[in-house]
Amino acid sequence: MIGGLLKSTSRVALFAAAGLFVGGVGVPSAKAADLGGDCCADLEERVAELEATTARKGNRKMSLTITGQVHRVVLWWDDGHMSDTYYGLDSTNSSSRFSFLGSAKVNPKVSMGFEIMIEIEAGGTSSKVNQFDEDGKVGTQINGAAAASFNASNVDAYMGDARRVAWWIEHADIGRLTVGRFESAGVVTTVDLGGIGVVASSSFALLNGSFLVRGSAGQFYAMTWGQLVDPAANQGRTELVRYTSPTVMGFIFDASIGEAGDYWGAMLRYAGEFSGIRIAGGIGYEHINDRPTGVSFVPVVNTAGVAGPANLGVVEPEVTAWGGALSLMHVPSGLFIQGHYQAADYCCAGSNSGYWGQANPPHANGHADSVQWLIQGGIAKNWFGIGNTALYAEYGKAEDWGAGEGAGSSYAAATTAASNPLATVVGGAFVGQATVPGATAVAGVVSTEVTVWGLGITQNVDAAASTLFLGYRNFSADVLCATANCGSAATGATNNKLPTEDIHVVVGGAVVRF
Repeated sequence: MIGGLLKSTSRVALFAAAGLFVGGVGVPSAKAADLGGDCCADLEERVAELEATTARKGNRKMSLTITGQVHRVVLWWDDGHMSDTYYGLDSTNSSSRFSFLGSAKVNPKVSMGFEIMIEIEAGGTSSKVNQFDEDGKVGTQINGAAAASFNASNVDAYMGDARRVAWWIEHADIGRLTVGRFESAGVVTTVDLGGIGVVASSSFALLNGSFLVRGSAGQFYAMTWGQLVDPAANQGRTELVRYTSPTVMGFIFDASIGEAGDYWGAMLRYAGEFSGIRIAGGIGYEHINDRPTGVSFVPVVNTAGVAGPANLGVVEPEVTAWGGALSLMHVPSGLFIQGHYQAADYCCAGSNSGYWGQANPPHANGHADSVQWLIQGGIAKNWFGIGNTALYAEYGKAEDWGAGEGAGSSYAAATTAASNPLATVVGGAFVGQATVPGATAVAGVVSTEVTVWGLGITQNVDAAASTLFLGYRNFSADVLCATANCGSAATGATNNKLPTEDIHVVVGGAVVRF
């Protein structure tokens, strides 16, 4: 729009300059000398300088486009003993964000460009809030443990984080090379032909991941729903080099290597349409040996007996994950079915890569191998003339994401508020996010299974580049322990099975794109 305005400005400048010579009616007289010489050339030069400094035109070589979305929701929840409604949250299913995109032609075959994507997680988000914290305390990431609650009047939220910062070079016949912070090639999850991902994403943790699991007697366990399901259900974003092939007969191949060469992956994707049947899907693999960076760079004697950061002496981590997806849509009727399957394998007690939930919580004897799958189906048609309306239902499971090998994993509660200064006192006990003072510890978890089912509706509004939606998801958990009573009589466990309440989540809102 700015570029168009400037082009119009150029024309106006010419007409104005012409008016200086013909002395148009109602236009104050002026002389060429007032403009410092040739009026027309001077005006055009000034307009060109203005165009060169505008964001829309970039530097006149590299184009610049600004795009993004605002995604805010109202979320209602019921954990079996409490319920509430949170208003205006950012939805982590597809967060609010904006991007700067640029590209330029080097020659007819070669292009170069860049992308900077900033995610805005200001205030509460759907994956960070819980029963006692409607703000998600994202301010702690900037201000530390003493950050104030966002519900105080006019407390500023922080801006966000960089999802993507990368440049690329592409040859039409060879493919694209991307360098910077970007999604790795790897596990392929649901390809959303139905257009329902804004409310029903591939991940189970993005609506209620920080909510505490409740027991049948109302106790709060020292575990969250996010610790029992897949950590993200998609490729990680990291600093990397990524290759993307040209499209060949509907297929695209990607491969990437990142961090210190300890994180690499590859995937093959496909999209096509035959006799009114649209098909999309793919398969991918990731391999990670990357150690988490130590919190201190002060040399210490580690377990290998040499001076250096403490984490260098631990067992080298190894996580492998693979996943495939297939989506089908009958275009004339709008009927669709889509889904994915993924699996993560973990190596070695004492290792920790920080990827795929390996350290959440710490698994002293190693993380149990985990799987997740999801099937969605429904119909998407433009019944009202304003854009597709999609009605859908879904069902899926997440198995052993919260379980450990051997004697199992333990979810310990903090003993004092000092270990969680953001905790709130409720009924004499401290409760809050993550490690929860006063919550009931759970020990020896060797098996977890979370079942998710849901239904909902999305309505595209094409004229406004927006999507309205309303969706429901039900989460239920089966948790088994190797330890009698799961470590404490307070858990109420019977035959080493932890009693848990379902949590119900209803989310409605809109995505407005620009």
